[in-house]
Amino acid sequence: MESPLHAMTPCAPAHTNQPEFTQPEFSVVRTAELQTLQTLVCEPGRTGRMIAVVGDPGSGKTHLLAALVRHRRSSGLPATVYRYSPGDEPEPFSPLRSALSPVPPPRAPDLPAADISRPGPRPSGRGLLVLEDAHLASSETIRELTAIATGRKHPRWDVIVSLRPRQTPFELAEAISLGVTFGHSSRIELAPLTDEQVVALLSRPLTQEIRRGDRNPFNLRALLALRQSWQHGRDAVVAPFDFAALLETQGLSASEHRVLQASVVLREHFDVELLSTVAELDQSQVSTAVRALVRRDLLRPDGVGQGFSIRNDVLGTLLHRSIDPIWAANAHRRAISGLAGRGPTSRELGFHLVHSLLRARPEELAQIVAAAWDVMESDVSESISWLTTVTERTSPTSATGRQARLALVAALGISGRMAESRDLLFDIRRHQEDLHEAGWADQVAFVCVAEGIASHDVQTLGLLGEQLDLPAARSSIVWPRMVFVHGLRLTMMVGEYDRRLIDAAIEAARRNGADPDVCGLLAIRALASIRAKDFDSALMDVSAAGEALSRWSERLVSQRLEYVFAVGLANLYLGRWSDARQQLQRGVATAYRTQRTFILPSLLVLLSEAERNLGLLHQARESARAAHHEAGSSSALRWPQALALQSLGEVWLQPPGSGRARALATRALSGHPSGPQVPVRGDINGSASMAVLALALSTWLDGDPQHCVTLLLNEGKGPQLTGLPRLQRGRGWELLCAAGLDAGLPIADWAARNEEHARSVSLPCHQAFALLSRGHVLRASGRTADAAECYLDAATLFASASMAIDQCYSLGLAAAELRALGRVTQAADLTDLAVEIAGRRDALTLLHWLNRQDDRPGRTRQPQPAPAEPEILDVLTRREREIAFLISSGLKRREIAEQLTISIRTVDVHLTRIYRKTGLSSMVELALAVTRPTGATRNAIGAGQGRISG
Repeated sequence: MESPLHAMTPCAPAHTNQPEFTQPEFSVVRTAELQTLQTLVCEPGRTGRMIAVVGDPGSGKTHLLAALVRHRRSSGLPATVYRYSPGDEPEPFSPLRSALSPVPPPRAPDLPAADISRPGPRPSGRGLLVLEDAHLASSETIRELTAIATGRKHPRWDVIVSLRPRQTPFELAEAISLGVTFGHSSRIELAPLTDEQVVALLSRPLTQEIRRGDRNPFNLRALLALRQSWQHGRDAVVAPFDFAALLETQGLSASEHRVLQASVVLREHFDVELLSTVAELDQSQVSTAVRALVRRDLLRPDGVGQGFSIRNDVLGTLLHRSIDPIWAANAHRRAISGLAGRGPTSRELGFHLVHSLLRARPEELAQIVAAAWDVMESDVSESISWLTTVTERTSPTSATGRQARLALVAALGISGRMAESRDLLFDIRRHQEDLHEAGWADQVAFVCVAEGIASHDVQTLGLLGEQLDLPAARSSIVWPRMVFVHGLRLTMMVGEYDRRLIDAAIEAARRNGADPDVCGLLAIRALASIRAKDFDSALMDVSAAGEALSRWSERLVSQRLEYVFAVGLANLYLGRWSDARQQLQRGVATAYRTQRTFILPSLLVLLSEAERNLGLLHQARESARAAHHEAGSSSALRWPQALALQSLGEVWLQPPGSGRARALATRALSGHPSGPQVPVRGDINGSASMAVLALALSTWLDGDPQHCVTLLLNEGKGPQLTGLPRLQRGRGWELLCAAGLDAGLPIADWAARNEEHARSVSLPCHQAFALLSRGHVLRASGRTADAAECYLDAATLFASASMAIDQCYSLGLAAAELRALGRVTQAADLTDLAVEIAGRRDALTLLHWLNRQDDRPGRTRQPQPAPAEPEILDVLTRREREIAFLISSGLKRREIAEQLTISIRTVDVHLTRIYRKTGLSSMVELALAVTRPTGATRNAIGAGQGRISG
């Protein structure tokens, strides 16, 4: 169980077929460790030494060593591999013998020298012996390895041993530590694989099929095989993993086998007394066996009192499959009896009941359903397994069968299996007699909101409407939640809100003491107010909802993640990016932890939008990538939307001209490859139409403004840009004006639409985009000073909204206009500020654009009159005259500092003194004054030149 490359065969010498060391194609995920190993084994001028590669199961030891051996063999260098397995007898032939034997002397040739052909070139370098799982070697081999580690024996080859830290004999671990200290050995510690490395090994994203957070590739592959076996009834796919698990138990005694089987039954947090009860062995025998199993790393102390746990759940599941079913069922019954006096948890009780249902009693099935609800918070996969077992043994019309099916509806929906959850809900409806039952109404609301968030489907809207139309609906405790779901579905479909219904539901929730429902309904009322353009009311409601949400426990957040979604969405519409990010980050973390797969892509999409507006481009890109991975093949709705957000993040982040943003935007607009084509409209849930902005902006930055305008007008459905989301239309009109100005097109109408939109929305970010559009119009009419003022006002508004990238963009536009006015110092200061902000965000394309703005030729302007100071150089010191002359030659402050070998701060100090002495206020005025053709000035300049050259 070492890695996905572990061969499922007993140990064998290197001459046997070992596929993990001979694969023709092999992706290396531990490149740094591989380079370290290659450096160590290629060090010239020394004898062999020991190199210990230490890591827990699944850390990639075999994968790393396989890459090293393949590299050496492809280079013609010798490498020998040997693997040990548990319970081996003393080796008849020690693999260390060749490494420790002296170099044989050259043998005299039997033939005359004239008949000897010239030998072929032999590869230089020491040999290499790789000993896999050396902690399982015999005691004699361990003694030899200990001698090599401490330097008492000097092998002629390098000896690499892979070790598990918990199973390594103490004397060998101590010898390696001493050898590393004194330079006789080397040790490479392998940390757990990262998610990115696991994805590279598995060649698939960590979606709901594979448990996120478990970074053991063997375990992840086994989980996937177990899932396929359970769904399709094919045990053959699990057979290699079963064999590998059994191989771990090789060499155990009979009592150790029995205690291990009892441990697999108990799984976690058990002590010797409980093990003795389940295994039906004396406690002294159990204690001895436990010590042996801990040494073999099959059991691990769990840190809770004197308790132990199986090494991991996957190993326990695989070993459980090999236990005799009759013995296992009776053992689970004994476990229930042993736990009865200790107060078993829901997880323990459900697990033992499910595995001992030889003669199922109704009360036990009801207990399993109750336990499944509790376990759903932490392990939805196990909950689904238990509930499926109960539904197979019960009728849909029985009370227990109905409750089990309702719970299964929730579990399937939480795990993202929306179609199965919805089908089961309709199946329950065919047998449901009491439509007022709270459990039934709650599941209708849940499936309906999950359907609305994750897709365009409306299949369950009829069931929700049926529940809301019941005569006694308002008396139900679930009624406020159903109103919330109805309101959120209207938000997704851009429907008309019934404000009175929302207000009544808020009052009912307050009477019931249902604070979470109040929070969700406040978010819905805020969304309704936004649609009615009542932004003050919306701001009050969303602020109250956010404060309530911040007081929730983690358990409550996990149960009502759709409320987090609604509050985050309302904050985004109001431009409250920081608040939205804080709430959505908490929602995403909870969804990952509790496996709420159904809502995870949607939360990540909103989080990426918030981070991008805040200028956190790297974080926004990673959130969009995660949303794309989580959507996978199951969500044709969020898949292209996540690509669109990736493209928007890449526009300024990518290296200039890389084309990544353009490629991502094109894929987003093409839709999901296996799903229905989503119309490119801006007013529907999950639209990928924002990719049009990324495509158009990339085109404009690449120097094709005419094509940019064409894209926006065509894909935006005309100059009203109804094809873009309302949140993005201000940005779209601004881009139309910028590109239209460069293309020589009339832009006044687009700017007017942007200003009208800003007046109707009345939020800082929309007002800022309107100011930018107005600045473009003023620039086109030659009013450069007024344009610069508009750009600066827009930058101020963007700064107040924490929109750093848009602030940089506005500052760059303002700096270009100020430079055209001759106010070079102010322009340079603005450019420096913009470059500093963009540099901190690693916005490479934005930095490139700012540099281009620096070089943009301005329109011909009459320079502002300089103060009448013809003899200014006479009042300056020698260093101040040097700086004044260099400024007049066109150098910037940074270049002056480099030429004079002083700091920029020192240059600024001298400039301040120059301004105070001369009455000037900018570097432009200083340059004009220095170059004014008066006799005294010319003489002073000549003297300055002589001093500088001297």
